[in-house]
Amino acid sequence: MAAIVVFLLAVAMAGSAIGLFLYADVKARRDEVTLRLRAGDLPDSVARVSREHLLRNPLLRSASHVLWRSGLDVEPDTVAKVLWVLGALVPMALLILGPFDGLIVIGFIAAFGYGVLRRRAAQRRAKIVSQLPGFLESGLRVLQAGNTLEESMALAAVESPDPLKPLFQSVGRQVRLGAPLDQVLAETAEIYRIRDIKVIALAASINRKYGGSLRNVFRSLISAIRSRDASARELRALTAETRFSAVVLAVIPAALTAYIYFQNQEYYTSMWATTGGRVILIMGVALQIIGVAVIYRMMASTEDNA
Repeated sequence: MAAIVVFLLAVAMAGSAIGLFLYADVKARRDEVTLRLRAGDLPDSVARVSREHLLRNPLLRSASHVLWRSGLDVEPDTVAKVLWVLGALVPMALLILGPFDGLIVIGFIAAFGYGVLRRRAAQRRAKIVSQLPGFLESGLRVLQAGNTLEESMALAAVESPDPLKPLFQSVGRQVRLGAPLDQVLAETAEIYRIRDIKVIALAASINRKYGGSLRNVFRSLISAIRSRDASARELRALTAETRFSAVVLAVIPAALTAYIYFQNQEYYTSMWATTGGRVILIMGVALQIIGVAVIYRMMASTEDNA
């Protein structure tokens, strides 16, 4: 019990440190944007090169994308600090709680944290996709008035609600700093995994290289998004019972295992002490993870409306 209390205190301290890192980074980003706007959006090439250099790390790039998709606008160096803090908790958990209990606690915390971020990212992404038709209609009206694509998107972003508004305002800031619109849209589509923005980026690239009208592309994309959204709603209604059964099948084994562990800890510790029991436990956990992954992919295929 004392070891658990010590580890919980360590987790609380690490969580406080992570919160301070994120708060300081968001505040610094807001101050930087304010200063740039006052100075006329002067480019900061040094910061841009540093950001691209840090994102060459696959782990850091994946973690940054997950946080950005969930709505946390943080710099890669702050994400690196958070990863170092979380990495320090792994040997601490193994040392304080022991190998078996430590692995269970680490796995639970990692799965819970990743699930929360993925859920927030999915909700935010769904809101962005649902707001895209209105955004494109506003941009289409501005485009028909004779403005450029960059101007139409900037004006449409001002009239858009959150979370679409800060997303395209960030795109507008990068364009004003000198980045090509199609490249910025393609990177945004890759980060947020929204195919509709990738279509806009492709249309902008073709328009920039060969010219042509974007009005028909916007109209077709608006119609496609709304038709797909209606079909996705109908599909979710038809598969509601199946998805609930999948959740039950994924939760019951883990809940039953946790109940047995807290009622009789010696049951699993005695199995872990033998080679055969260790193999059985590892195979059981592996099969459970594979089953949950398969169920998750099946559910995600019915909820992917973008």
